[in-house]
Amino acid sequence: MLPVCLSLVAACGGDGSAPAAPPDKAASCDDLVPTAQSLYVLPYTVGDSFRVNQANCSGFGHSGFWLYGYDFVMDIGTVVTAARSGTVVHANDGAQDGDRDRTNLVTIEHEDGTVALYSHLTLNGVLVTAGQTVNAGDTIGLSGDTGNTGGLPHLHFSLHPCSDLPGLPGAGSCPSIFVNFRNTSDNDNGLETGVSYLALPFEY
Repeated sequence: MLPVCLSLVAACGGDGSAPAAPPDKAASCDDLVPTAQSLYVLPYTVGDSFRVNQANCSGFGHSGFWLYGYDFVMDIGTVVTAARSGTVVHANDGAQDGDRDRTNLVTIEHEDGTVALYSHLTLNGVLVTAGQTVNAGDTIGLSGDTGNTGGLPHLHFSLHPCSDLPGLPGAGSCPSIFVNFRNTSDNDNGLETGVSYLALPFEY
């Protein structure tokens, strides 16, 4: 495994309270995809439901480079699954829960070159290795409280058009992009802050 990523902790933050009013979504969150056409499923086990604490354009850590993405509030040790089939690029472990300077994470590259980031995993909660092929729905890790979580254990999930993410090779040239999910209630405009989403059965 690679050394624990240092810079990806900037993906989230805040104190777990309700975020500030989001910016005008018509101006900043307009890369919309109908739910039924999404290539992605929720990054947790079918039948589970989790609340979104931060969402697209919600302010705090979800602005600028990290404008798009979701924080799912989860107890430490909750199973995290692949949102789309692909190949593991980075699988970084070694940080203890409560460590605010480092985070455990997984990145998975898909066939179109996009890359999903799964961050804030618990110690020994990275359950895949670089180069491993995974299918949508496969277990890839366990959620945790590493990095800049604001003290609220959660899973950060974001999608990027390439693998150049902060703290990893080619740092910082691949900002987050819009993503929604086909195996839950309609979310054409993306998931909403403060709402819990049930992961429904899906076909590959």
